[in-house]
Amino acid sequence: MKIAIPTDDGEMVGLQCRSCRAFQVATVKSGKIIHQELRWNFLSEILTSEDGLFYNLCDCDIVIVNQISEMNRERLDAKKKKIVLIEETNVEKAFIDFLST
Repeated sequence: MKIAIPTDDGEMVGLQCRSCRAFQVATVKSGKIIHQELRWNFLSEILTSEDGLFYNLCDCDIVIVNQISEMNRERLDAKKKKIVLIEETNVEKAFIDFLST
């Protein structure tokens, strides 16, 4: 399973999913993070990808966010992405909190 969190710096959860500079993506196996990577949103890839703004999420199952617009929720729902709303602002703590539930 892969989990994505929008971020601008890899440390803090981004306020807007759509306009974030990157996604911190964790690969989870048996409830533990086995790999993490920062996927930057490059305009050239956004413009050429069929997934558009969410091209970095094509292999992700879950997107953890602080807030999300209804339009972006519908777009992610259409791509079969589970959306989890959180209040935590630290990326690492957000992963830990999600995995402990």
